Amino acid sequence: MHQPPVDIENRTVVIPRKEDTTKAEEPVEVWPLVEAALDKVDADPTTYQAAQAAMEVSDGCATLANFLMSQAEQVEKMDYRFKVPLIVLGAKLAREDDGSNTIYDPGEGAFHFETDDHHFAFEVYEDWTVDWEEVADRAEKGYNWDGVEKQVWALDWLMAYLEVPSDDYMVDDEGDDDDQYYSRI
Repeated sequence: MHQPPVDIENRTVVIPRKEDTTKAEEPVEVWPLVEAALDKVDADPTTYQAAQAAMEVSDGCATLANFLMSQAEQVEKMDYRFKVPLIVLGAKLAREDDGSNTIYDPGEGAFHFETDDHHFAFEVYEDWTVDWEEVADRAEKGYNWDGVEKQVWALDWLMAYLEVPSDDYMVDDEGDDDDQYYSRI
């Protein structure tokens, strides 16, 4: 059976809220929020394409969220409105594509994505109105994870969703052989 193409620009999620919070459970369009964050970090067209490709699968949503969080330090004031909807979308897709396991650690206030290749952790304690236990596959207080920084290769991992060779977006500084490469993006 042929699957229709995924319409990333109009994909919505309903963010489950804890009882007695003032936030309503209305559908939220994810792409406009991701796009605003990409605009804020001055991403190039290839990065926008990679972001859309990544949003088609659960591990891609986690990878994209990791990339955007890694870029937050590069801008004066990051637009974080993408974070909760993108994590919720990734968790929803994980149930469909089996590309990630999702774990919420209420003790740490962190949401984890375990993929085949990476483990991503996102601090979500500030997003207290979200019912993270409903979003995750499981809740585990004191969840044990590797704790390794995941932001260094964030762009490379995001570009993998486009299957773009790194030579197409990495440049050698002045042709030196010192193994110092910089992204054109």
